[in-house]
Amino acid sequence: MAPGPDTIGRYQILAELGRGGMGTVYRARDPVLERVVALKTVFSDMLAGPGMRERFLREARSAARLQHPNIVTIYEFGEVDGAPFIAMEFIEGEDLDDAARRGRLNETAAILETVAQLCDGLHFAHRHGVIHRDVKPSNVKLVGQGVVKILDFGVAWLEGATTTTRTGQLLGTPAYMAPEQFAGETIDHRVDQWAVGVILYELLGGRRPFQAPTVPSLIYHIVHSPLAPIDPGKRAIPESLAAILARALTKDREQRFADLAEMAAALRETRGELSTAAFGRTAPTRVIEAAVPPPPPLSPPPEVVAPVPVALTPPPPPSPPVSPPPVAEPPPAAEPEQTSPATSARVTRVAHTPSPLTPMAGRTPFLEDGAFGEPRRVQTAVLSPDEAYLVVGGTDGSIRFWDLGTRMRVAMFRNRVHLRTGHGSLTTCVAFSADGSLLVSGHLDGAVYLWEVASGLELNVKLGHEGAVGGAAITPGGEALVTGGADATIKFWEMPAVRAGDARRSLRRQPDAVTCLTLAGPGSTLVVTGHAGKTLRVHETATQRLAATLHGHRAPLNVLAVSPAGDLVASGARDGAVRVHHLGSREVRGVHEEHGRAVAGLAFFPDGRRIASVAMDPSVVIWNMDEPEEPITLQGAPDDAFAAVCVTADGKRVLAAAAEGHVKVWSAVR
Repeated sequence: MAPGPDTIGRYQILAELGRGGMGTVYRARDPVLERVVALKTVFSDMLAGPGMRERFLREARSAARLQHPNIVTIYEFGEVDGAPFIAMEFIEGEDLDDAARRGRLNETAAILETVAQLCDGLHFAHRHGVIHRDVKPSNVKLVGQGVVKILDFGVAWLEGATTTTRTGQLLGTPAYMAPEQFAGETIDHRVDQWAVGVILYELLGGRRPFQAPTVPSLIYHIVHSPLAPIDPGKRAIPESLAAILARALTKDREQRFADLAEMAAALRETRGELSTAAFGRTAPTRVIEAAVPPPPPLSPPPEVVAPVPVALTPPPPPSPPVSPPPVAEPPPAAEPEQTSPATSARVTRVAHTPSPLTPMAGRTPFLEDGAFGEPRRVQTAVLSPDEAYLVVGGTDGSIRFWDLGTRMRVAMFRNRVHLRTGHGSLTTCVAFSADGSLLVSGHLDGAVYLWEVASGLELNVKLGHEGAVGGAAITPGGEALVTGGADATIKFWEMPAVRAGDARRSLRRQPDAVTCLTLAGPGSTLVVTGHAGKTLRVHETATQRLAATLHGHRAPLNVLAVSPAGDLVASGARDGAVRVHHLGSREVRGVHEEHGRAVAGLAFFPDGRRIASVAMDPSVVIWNMDEPEEPITLQGAPDDAFAAVCVTADGKRVLAAAAEGHVKVWSAVR
């Protein structure tokens, strides 16, 4: 084999990852942005074939349009000496075949969530006119704590585009191709649904639904043979799951699910049925010694539409909230229709099993105090100002309210995109106004939504960034909304104008992407932003003047938290480090490197000395800046991946939201 190139354009070639039917994929380094990428090129003889250059260009253009958490990100499309290449996100994970062989997908619930994420990504592509046409296990990777990434839209076909293929060439892998692909019929998004059905069957049953020693006989079975049930000796599955398989793999595509969003909803509903017992199970009580930790460290905007009403009824009594949020629809397996304010909404109860709080030896021990939630993936979480509600932002773009007295979901806000399509862009941040009357949410697609909490109405105004929203906050007097985004800007929106439907704002450009944002200082007079360039920048809220730049991190910032007094800011980075800066003196008050993964959530205790942090693993780490002892570790279940953490104002409760949907509670022994 001839040696590969040392560089392609500005990219430094590090290794060859593999060769496929179309070309070579390299592991490469971008020296400008200092990141590792996957670089895909095409064999010269493939480009020489009729229409193959157009096919490669089509792959790049179609995939570059798709920005979704479950689809590999395209960074750049370019050409060097007439040879095109695609630079994309480098995925360090394992494909579904490898994951299944290694036992990572033994549990039925894990399989259903994995396939539901696959549906989410493909449905997003379908909504943008892109059909994959080559969905198979080797094109689906699991990264981190089970996040699905869909690779290689190599035979992606844009609806309405000319199909430029070699005569007689099969686009796709026969074992995962739908009957209509062999019959010469018009192709639509339902061929991907068939492939997803094959993958689901294979993961559950350990074999593909149709097998044969030759391609012609395989095609015959796909087109003509009935679907055999999953061998009960291999895995017992509920009737609802057997029905999902039968519907996805019916020969008549008109009888399949209308789209993959519907299939994902059915999968999650079935997964919820399987998870009910697990959510309702009382966990054994654990006592965690409060050994005080070591010195810490620091840690396309939517179209304007009319306000959208959300179904309302008064929430259950327990605690008088600042502004009671609307009661939500029943937990939607398939997203339910939005109901009008006049419609009474049925409240959904979720299993809650508190453990008895038995005082035991040790300083300030915390005990498990139950769990609540639902199988919907969580990205972020925040307590309402009156602490009556925990509000979580989902990967589907929805905002869900959980009453902490009853531990029931009492509201769900869905933005205009979510209502129209059944799925919104991932929620990156959520924040309340000081009085709890307004809620702001930022999203991966750059959209910013404002909600009136009491009515559930989304304000009729167009706000956003030209990249993912890193953070958002409303100043205490309600005079400004501050947002920061991946477009390297901080925007100061004038709230009186915004509430009147006028998106009036001033803008401060930044040296690089804003990845997180919070208000700090006495009276929240400062805006603190974390950046991809590993720095924190501090602006004065009133003048918008840059007051300080804080250094010390060795990796991009992920999350910020401010002490109750407003004088300390904790910042968590993607290398697992947390640093604490004093905003007055600019001094570093502590550095803590307990986490082996990117810090996902931070929260101060009321004493302003202890900090809780999580990093997409089963642990909540609590450490104290003043005492160099071992930190307290609150341990979740082995498969928990905590994405956010909150501490109540009295410091007596810690709530950690797991990425897969449930919230675990620990209470201090009284």
